[in-house]
Amino acid sequence: MKVLRIFLIAVGIWYLCNLVLLWPPVYGGALPLIYPGIALGQGTPMFGLLLDAWLIVGVQLAAIGVVALWGARDPMHYRALVPVIVLTELVGSAWDIYSIVWSGEALWVGLTTLVAHAVIVAGAWFAVRAVERETAGSVKA
Repeated sequence: MKVLRIFLIAVGIWYLCNLVLLWPPVYGGALPLIYPGIALGQGTPMFGLLLDAWLIVGVQLAAIGVVALWGARDPMHYRALVPVIVLTELVGSAWDIYSIVWSGEALWVGLTTLVAHAVIVAGAWFAVRAVERETAGSVKA
């Protein structure tokens, strides 16, 4: 249960950090680095809409993060959050692959975020395996 608690805390904090990273003034300044050479229309209403859309992604991640942090108080009760986190990361991975291949995302950005997704999925697998070992041990006792 300790491993699951640590996983939920780590993901919760990371997802809250994503809200800060996707905050329009922060993310707007980073977009030219993420998509170099692409006219993003900075200063236009369309650019504002793009930033607002990414802010919603940050809010959604933060919502999962808050639940993960809350769930860390009683990890076994909130263990169903793990598949939500894994699916969130798989969708993010699909977006990163699409963005690298078809949308001009800088390769270093896409690969960095793919590694982050993989680390979280691996952490989920490790946490679930630890819970399985722990519960199997308690059933035998």
